[in-house]
Amino acid sequence: MNEEGGRVWVFGVVPVDAELNELEDRDDLPDVWLVESGELAAIVGDAPEDDPKATRNQALGHARVLEAAVRDAPVVPMRFGVMCPSDDEVSSGILTDRHDQLAELMGRLEGQVQLMLKVYYEEQVVLREILEKEPEVAELRETTRQGSEEANRDQRVRLGELISNAIEQRRERDSADILEQLRDVVLSAQSEPPEKELMVLNAPLLVARDGVEQLEEAVEEVARERGERMQFKLLGPMPAYHFVDTEEPAPA
Repeated sequence: MNEEGGRVWVFGVVPVDAELNELEDRDDLPDVWLVESGELAAIVGDAPEDDPKATRNQALGHARVLEAAVRDAPVVPMRFGVMCPSDDEVSSGILTDRHDQLAELMGRLEGQVQLMLKVYYEEQVVLREILEKEPEVAELRETTRQGSEEANRDQRVRLGELISNAIEQRRERDSADILEQLRDVVLSAQSEPPEKELMVLNAPLLVARDGVEQLEEAVEEVARERGERMQFKLLGPMPAYHFVDTEEPAPA
């Protein structure tokens, strides 16, 4: 319990009877406690000080706390930055005022978790592929190798545009193919914008809690099929950040 009158950081909401063993056993997490109301409980902790380092640390801690909690229970995650003046305000302003919405989400998330699939092209492999299959790109690349950088400025800009377009076309095709191959082992999937130019897929995947191993095996198979062309990273389990929408109080 917050005994110093500081703001309270709200991580997420779990069933009041949840046994959060992973959260309790970990010693690399921020100190947290539960604020209970009816059949719901909020995972809360002390809000950080207003400085960049504290905010960065809190961002890491926020994700780690929720990932630990979801190991043992359904979690309705709060967006980063939700704070209340006190435990009482967490109870009344979140758990009581939003009880029906939170209870409905909790029931919907029972037995479900999210994983993030991130796929990247191997730069040299995809560039070689583009040069082999796109004659205009290959010809322009040879042209830009001759003469000065200043003289070839326009051609270099055009070359960059062509390569970017070629990567985008492959991204659209490859990302759709990957998600299609995983369709039978996920409950729902989304495609977020790429974080980098060479990113193929940035996909939140909703899966059954007891289906995580099956998804991992399916991703390994898809990765093997693509050999040296792509790198695959599967992150999680984590709360279903991308599959819930909660109305939350403004930061205190």
